[in-house]
Amino acid sequence: MKRASPVELRAALEAATTMARAGILFVPMPALDQADHDALANQMHDRLEKLEQEASAQDAGHE
Repeated sequence: MKRASPVELRAALEAATTMARAGILFVPMPALDQADHDALANQMHDRLEKLEQEASAQDAGHE
């Protein structure tokens, strides 16, 4: 197992804190290696975009 650097850990904690403050349910998941981390980060971004689109659609429906 490769230990995460302090910079990587700070970025992960910042992302988790941001989602928690926004009320977004998330699952902290260990990354097996850099490629796995990149894939998981891409999934996170895709899911956040989907949440944003859903929120925008709901806002548009309430106008």
